[in-house]
Amino acid sequence: MFVTHPWINSGTIEQRSYQENIVKMALTGNTLCVIPTGLGKTSIAALVAAERLSKNMKGKILFLAPTKPLVSQHYRSFEKMLKLGMEMQVVTGESKAEERFKLYKNVDIIFATPQTIGNDIKSGLLNLADFSLVIFDEAHRCIGQYAYVYIAKHYIQNAKDPLILALTASPGGQRYKINEVRDSLFIKNVEIRAREDPDVKPYVQSVNNDWVRVELPIPLKSVQTYLSNIKNSRIKKLMGWGIVNSSMVNKTQLLRLQENLAKKKTGSAYGAMSLIAEIIKADHALLLVETQCLSSLQKYFEKVSGETTKASTRLLADENFKNAIRLTNELVAEGKEHPKLEKLKEIVTNELKNKDARIIVFAQYRDTIAKISEVLSEIKGAAPVEFIGQAKKKGKGLSQKEQMQILNEFQMGFYNVLCASQVAEEGLDVVETNVVIFYEPTPSAIRKIQRSGRTARTQTGKVVILITKDTRDEAFHWSAHNKEKQMKKTLYDMQRKNVDVQKSMGEFK
Repeated sequence: MFVTHPWINSGTIEQRSYQENIVKMALTGNTLCVIPTGLGKTSIAALVAAERLSKNMKGKILFLAPTKPLVSQHYRSFEKMLKLGMEMQVVTGESKAEERFKLYKNVDIIFATPQTIGNDIKSGLLNLADFSLVIFDEAHRCIGQYAYVYIAKHYIQNAKDPLILALTASPGGQRYKINEVRDSLFIKNVEIRAREDPDVKPYVQSVNNDWVRVELPIPLKSVQTYLSNIKNSRIKKLMGWGIVNSSMVNKTQLLRLQENLAKKKTGSAYGAMSLIAEIIKADHALLLVETQCLSSLQKYFEKVSGETTKASTRLLADENFKNAIRLTNELVAEGKEHPKLEKLKEIVTNELKNKDARIIVFAQYRDTIAKISEVLSEIKGAAPVEFIGQAKKKGKGLSQKEQMQILNEFQMGFYNVLCASQVAEEGLDVVETNVVIFYEPTPSAIRKIQRSGRTARTQTGKVVILITKDTRDEAFHWSAHNKEKQMKKTLYDMQRKNVDVQKSMGEFK
């Protein structure tokens, strides 16, 4: 069964009760729609847009997404779903100001990045007074100084009949983060659906979760000990100076501490800042040996060896740091690596017994992604490809055009393993995958949900998470798990309260 609507092309949107219920609620007021990747957020947006067009043919619609590939993807989806007669256009900052001005006047539905729209509002090129709907994709970004915040405020203040539809797979793991998104987007209704919900279950496949634990071998534990000695001795010194109260300090706390010390502008404050820089560098090296791979650690040591800061100079003179570098170089020369890589190779080999398999391996760092791709290319039948974000300064990276080309080639089967960074988590239309592998757990509920959503859309899927025992991997895994659990509880509470209020007021039956 497909949706029938005057503005929707027949046979393009499957009739699903959970989508219909969300659309019905979204038309009563500004709505935050939280559903997993692959459950049709764009279809919901198209249905809400069609209803708004039916109500007011003169009202324009704005569809915002964080990146140009995502903007283009939504445009193509709407082009397929909505009937001819609607003038739709992608607007980018690359076109001239006068061209954009004409488009804003003449086009019914505009697809754009928030940076372009925010700048055009500020320059007076665009006014959202006549827009009857603004759709914010990846709405969890609507915090702080992000352009979504400014656009939403301008829209609510200026539009004659405003309506906001905010779409995300996860607005954040904690109540205060969810509330910040809600407040920034003037949200009245919260609509959440999970794979387990009765109205969603008929449309999703099951996901098998597998947590694979590996143990650090003794040589890597030795490197870990050298680096831990550095970190602990420096923290002990900070405690002696009364700058920190506990040895349990994380990177975020250390960076905040550095900022506060910088404001004091005293010799002792600068000394403490330099010591904190040493701790942060030693801790990053620890993270690499515990959770990533030795080749990433070796590259990091090479980077630090080329630095001339006081912190790096002191580290390079430290016997523990020298020993960590020496042992890492020896292990790499002997062909030794992190046990995760061997386990990953084993998992991928097994999955590729299915000739049509599509696999995504997510990893945090580009050096690790390069090593993963190199290791997996040794497997018979494997065709891995690196899929990373755009270049940062002198670093390597892929342009958005190159990213889209790789995704098309992955879909066509030229590649069967996508070795991906964070760029593949959010929104992009990645072909259905049989298996999603986390090379390391992520502490972020948002990222965990987005990664997992890359499988089990039309067929049973599998999520594999690699965890190094007795390292921060364990903590990150449980952190994301608890945040996701808390997020769902909070959102269901918000949804229930909204429905109760609307029913009592007779707005929604």
